[in-house]
Amino acid sequence: MSWQNHLTTVVRVLINDLDSPYQYSDERMQQVITVAAKYVQFDVNLDHLYNVDVVNNNISPDPTDDNDEIFLSLVGLKAACIFDQGTFRTKAALEGIRTALGPANLSFGGTLTGWQAIIDHGACGLYEELTSHWDVRNASAWAAVLSPFVNNRFDPRYLNIGPFRNVGNNDFYS
Repeated sequence: MSWQNHLTTVVRVLINDLDSPYQYSDERMQQVITVAAKYVQFDVNLDHLYNVDVVNNNISPDPTDDNDEIFLSLVGLKAACIFDQGTFRTKAALEGIRTALGPANLSFGGTLTGWQAIIDHGACGLYEELTSHWDVRNASAWAAVLSPFVNNRFDPRYLNIGPFRNVGNNDFYS
């Protein structure tokens, strides 16, 4: 049960839900955390495999037992992102979004612009940045083709002609 305490505290700090009474109950936090854990497993390939039960709000084995900081950090960021997106949706419904069809225009009013910046540069932006480069950082194949592309009519028989390849119209450049 240690991941519940650890990740609940991390997510509360990230979404600034620190003052009692809390905006979100511990049960609601753990529900979002397990959904976030499911997303993290889809987004990145980690060394440890966890069984995430979204219905019963359980992650096993406990990621805090072997101190899997990468998984815990990504789950915390993704859960905070889910909460921020929910707040953004609620604010959008309350304040409204103005659209226009003519030269396409989409604008927010009030504090909605600030929430959009939080979505882009806060937990969601950081999670997106970390996971978008994950496969590149852990890449194992590192070879490249270092020759120019000739064309699809390339005929290797003309490689042995010498420096003057233009012998009639049979050249592969024609």
